[in-house]
Amino acid sequence: MDELTLLRSTRDDTIAPSERTLDAGRAALMDRIAAPAALPAHKAPRVRRRRPLRRATWVAAVVAAALTGILVAGNINMGAQSAQASEVLRQAAAAAMQFSDVVPGEGQYLRVTRHEQYPWCEVNAQNEMVCQGTNEETTTVYVPADRDEQWVQVRDWGNFPGKDVPETHRAVDGDFYGPDEGGFSTPSPEEKFADVPLDGAAAYDWIHAQYIGGSASPDEDDFQRIVGLLRSGLVPAPQRAALLDALSRIPGVSSRGEVQNLDGISGIAIGRDEPMRLGNRAEIIVDPATGQMIGERSVSGTTFFGWGAGEVVSSSALAIAVVDVAP
Repeated sequence: MDELTLLRSTRDDTIAPSERTLDAGRAALMDRIAAPAALPAHKAPRVRRRRPLRRATWVAAVVAAALTGILVAGNINMGAQSAQASEVLRQAAAAAMQFSDVVPGEGQYLRVTRHEQYPWCEVNAQNEMVCQGTNEETTTVYVPADRDEQWVQVRDWGNFPGKDVPETHRAVDGDFYGPDEGGFSTPSPEEKFADVPLDGAAAYDWIHAQYIGGSASPDEDDFQRIVGLLRSGLVPAPQRAALLDALSRIPGVSSRGEVQNLDGISGIAIGRDEPMRLGNRAEIIVDPATGQMIGERSVSGTTFFGWGAGEVVSSSALAIAVVDVAP
């Protein structure tokens, strides 16, 4: 019995500590460290001079205790976030298996819309990277019920230089830009995702075995390649479930709870901080009821190019629907 089957037939009643509980525990710990111990009046120590060395030792002990408390609380918090992420992803995997994918009828199209907002950056005369404002771009792909017919892509580049009007492309199998470009290229979705193992552990091994270098780390590469597949919006439910399960197995993956995608639709943020990129965080937003990815975010890990730590640098929304006509 594979893990997804087991997940569908059992229920894990283990409840990870909430963020409120962890915050309260951390605050209590720090208050306890900072507050002087209260002694009965008859046992109050006599005032006496202390040697500087003993004073410094006492201060060092308090600082060490405080730092230990912060580190322990931080580790507990990260562990809870990782456990929550694993739980959400595996629940979403189970939901994907039970959720009926949207399928167009004869003559209809599956419309996949990706709306994204990202910073506009360029190198100035001093060879410095300067980011000024943001750009919004929308790419919509119309996938015919008969996959052998032409697909249609409409791409509105927003304020991208040299792209003043939306572009419309037509191609069989969504091969709009040639192989491995544009996210909808040949082969067809059925062929493209056929090799994804249907067991979560096997899917993780399959992804990890493809690493040949690049990215900041193998874990970042695994995360990004899985997200790249899910981003198409065309991964069939069995393979999507396995890929969600595989995401839960990548070291460092954690949850930030409920957030909104660029279009204001709520989902659960699942992502990982990359130490080799100053802690910058890449996230996907998942609808736990359907196991569908509904958007992405990138969050800064430190202050750079005008963004403060923890600020959303770019975001997107992914929407799927059935329509009767294509442009």
